[in-house]
Amino acid sequence: SRPLSIRGLHSPRGSVVMNRLWQSIKRPVGGNFSRCFSSEVPEIFDRTAKRKQMDRVASRLDERISGQLRGKVAEDLLDRLWDTNKKFPVAADVGCAEGLLLKNMSGGVGGISKLYQCDQSQNMLMKCRKGLVNGIHATTVLADSEFLPFLPESLDLVMSNLTMHWINDLPGTLTQIRRALRPDGLFLASMLGGDTLIELRHAITVASMERTGGLGSHLSPLANVADVGGLLGGAGFSLTAVDVDTVTIMFPDAMSLLYALQDMGENNAVHGRQMRRQTLIAAAAVYQAMYGREGGAVPATFQVIYMSGWAPHASQQKAKTRGSAQMSLEDLREVLNKIDDGKGGRGG
Repeated sequence: SRPLSIRGLHSPRGSVVMNRLWQSIKRPVGGNFSRCFSSEVPEIFDRTAKRKQMDRVASRLDERISGQLRGKVAEDLLDRLWDTNKKFPVAADVGCAEGLLLKNMSGGVGGISKLYQCDQSQNMLMKCRKGLVNGIHATTVLADSEFLPFLPESLDLVMSNLTMHWINDLPGTLTQIRRALRPDGLFLASMLGGDTLIELRHAITVASMERTGGLGSHLSPLANVADVGGLLGGAGFSLTAVDVDTVTIMFPDAMSLLYALQDMGENNAVHGRQMRRQTLIAAAAVYQAMYGREGGAVPATFQVIYMSGWAPHASQQKAKTRGSAQMSLEDLREVLNKIDDGKGGRGG
């Protein structure tokens, strides 16, 4: 099956068409699929604003900083793919941005022969490599991550590198991915967690309280690690796994960090976002005072959540039925005590 390429997605008419399309084909898969497209899903992020931000920064993308963050995490994701020791002929990169996953693929990783690179930013897709790259037939697809254009059971692997923290309906997107995977297909992704830019959050909180006496929507809300496993399970994935890493990047000063976030397309896209210039300058000064190192450099912490899940298949390991154990905990305790006693006797 070939993915469906959908254009005109960002026009008002395109949004209506997409909603009608998904309403016509939705079906329960591992949960309440209709919830994914419910009008009750809160619109926290302005997806149109985020697309425009990515379109603007595509021509001036800070590849040095992007490489330290997105490039490093892309390498870590591919390392996890190597560990699966399984082949995934048809794969998709959801929210591919500048295509760092493909750029870091080599040596037949994952047995991938065809890769669909998806993003809602046309300008970002133009930066992605296409054609035959490292033995992989790569193509680009213009599509919003909240409305994926893949047919059911058409993919063996779906990856996503540091883009899902901008999705409003994350349960819905995960369910779409689960639905697009063939049985025993793999979902492997990374996203920024709630402790990301904790230093900047502290600085903006202090500056906002001093300048305006309150807090606004200055930084994006991010997922907590404890919630991610539940989201994967709710979307119908099996054998799920979640782990966390921390990436710390040093910047010459606080203002350099703010400009770098903008040049990576990681600036705020929350509905109702606003920050006065005076508050921004005050926040930079607070950041410098609280976290500045010798020479003026400041650290920025990025919490990276790695997640994986498999589309269910009969061959996968399953938990034993409750009550099927052949040994009670009391019997096990006695066996362990005998082992300990035997070790103590030999040691005497």
